[in-house]
Amino acid sequence: MSTDNSNTTLKIAKPKEEEKDHDVLRERLEDLVKVTVLVWSAALLTFSYVRLPDGKRILEFDPTFIASVFSGALASFGMATAAKKNGNNGNNSNSKDNPPPVASAIEPKK
Repeated sequence: MSTDNSNTTLKIAKPKEEEKDHDVLRERLEDLVKVTVLVWSAALLTFSYVRLPDGKRILEFDPTFIASVFSGALASFGMATAAKKNGNNGNNSNSKDNPPPVASAIEPKK
């Protein structure tokens, strides 16, 4: 009984070119959807605050939900909206030198 290993080759699995193209197309589609949501929410927010010369708003609605969608779309690109500084009341608990205390949202077991 002889075994001939001369024809045995080790094949390394290489990613197919089609799979790479499919991943690139999927990433582009994801980015397109994110940009579309970002532009849509920015437009709605803008129109909710713009007033016509006669004093009426273009769109009349509570922009809270659209603002959260806008913030989420910005966060998906790694950006954040600017936060207001809390300097009017004299409380500097949010400064870098004195961070706010950490409070647990879960009660400890007794």
